Amino acid sequence: MSDERQSFGRIEVAPGVLTMIAHLTALKVKGVRKMASPPAEMSRFFRRDISRHDGIVLDMSDGEMTFDVYVYMDPDVNVMETSRRLQAAIVESIDKMVGVPVKAVNIHVEDVVFSQEETA
Repeated sequence: MSDERQSFGRIEVAPGVLTMIAHLTALKVKGVRKMASPPAEMSRFFRRDISRHDGIVLDMSDGEMTFDVYVYMDPDVNVMETSRRLQAAIVESIDKMVGVPVKAVNIHVEDVVFSQEETA
């Protein structure tokens, strides 16, 4: 049995699909409390190769994908370890669901969120 795949035409995945996959994956990683808003950089709003979705910015310039992920984390986690797990989870999800290599996943920890009981 041959492993060759027959091509029937082009397959395009919208950038919004990729950012949604990254977003949902991020929220499943233990220690990630919620997504944060990316900083507003005007240059990003006018570039066609940038896609945004609730805490995720995807840069697809030069045919390579770079994700910037903005999160709030739980106070009782190791931030570095959780960030590495988050990077690996997003790369794995994109590879598994779309089969496209990811150049980089940059994690931006914007804050640590305490629950009401912890602050009282």
